[in-house]
Amino acid sequence: MATEEIKELWGEELFNVFADHLDSEGWLTENWAYIVEDNLSDWDEDFNDTNEKREVYGLMYNIDFEYNGDKTKIRRINKSFPLEFVSGL
Repeated sequence: MATEEIKELWGEELFNVFADHLDSEGWLTENWAYIVEDNLSDWDEDFNDTNEKREVYGLMYNIDFEYNGDKTKIRRINKSFPLEFVSGL
C-alpha cells in the first residue's frame, strides 16, 4: 500500500499517532495502547489538559479491526463512516 492509502485507511489523526508503527500493508505492528501512553502527553507545558490520549483511546475503541494470521498485528476495517472524535464535554 502507498502511504496515502494507509493514511486513508487509518484516518489522518490515527495515522499521525501510529505512522512509525505501521508496516507497508497498513498493519499496526505493536500494541497501540503502549504507543499512546509512550508518545502522547496528558498535559502541555502550562499543565493544561491536552486530551490527546483520551481522543485517541476514544477513536481506537470505536473502530473495527482485522487481525493478521498469527494475531500479532491489527488493521482497521469497515471504513464506511468517517472517523472523528466528538467530545461529550
